[in-house]
Amino acid sequence: MIRNILNLVMTVLVLLIMDYRFTGNIFHEIAAVVLALLFIFHNILNRRWYQVFIKGRQSLGRVILTFFNLLLLAAMGAVFVTGVLISQTVFAPLGIGSRSLFLHELHQGTAYASLILIAIHLGLHWEMLIAKLKNWLRIDSLSRGWSIISRIVSVAIIAYGVYASFVNNIGANLLMQHVFAGWGAKPTLWRFLFDYFSIVGCYIGVTYYLLYFLRRFKGKTTGKYHTFR
Repeated sequence: MIRNILNLVMTVLVLLIMDYRFTGNIFHEIAAVVLALLFIFHNILNRRWYQVFIKGRQSLGRVILTFFNLLLLAAMGAVFVTGVLISQTVFAPLGIGSRSLFLHELHQGTAYASLILIAIHLGLHWEMLIAKLKNWLRIDSLSRGWSIISRIVSVAIIAYGVYASFVNNIGANLLMQHVFAGWGAKPTLWRFLFDYFSIVGCYIGVTYYLLYFLRRFKGKTTGKYHTFR
């Protein structure tokens, strides 16, 4: 339960600090510090992964999970370090605040990379998370109604997430082509949150279904149905 609440709070915080036109720089930096502390706490709670991730049989699932976990660690680390270096408020008394355009570009690029990697990380664990949700809501996993509705919702979220990615210049931000991509007409807060929740949902869905079809493919070739752990 603590892990689920922590994951939810961290995801909401990430979305809130993606665009500080809505929050201002002070909230942006304070929320980022809180996020950094929660991220460290999250890793402490999951420290067993560090103890065992190179032990045992390295299945395809473990290799994929390890690869993206390490990418996420690197991206989040870069976000926090560059954030400290360009801080205008929280770490300003340290006298290390930089106006380097490259650091601002790197901060924004790694922030968007972290957003996508967080979504992929959730997608890699989505089967387990959905199983817990269905158990909590007492939903019959084999229900035809559940299957149809969940697939329709998934397709809708993925489709709108792709659209929202283009509208919000996600690719340009990832490639650090310009620091303030999309800073034209300011969207409403609700439109911004809806777009970014959809973008996160899109990458969760794509990751989940890619793993689903990969498992089915491996099951057909080996005669067994594999789960990635």
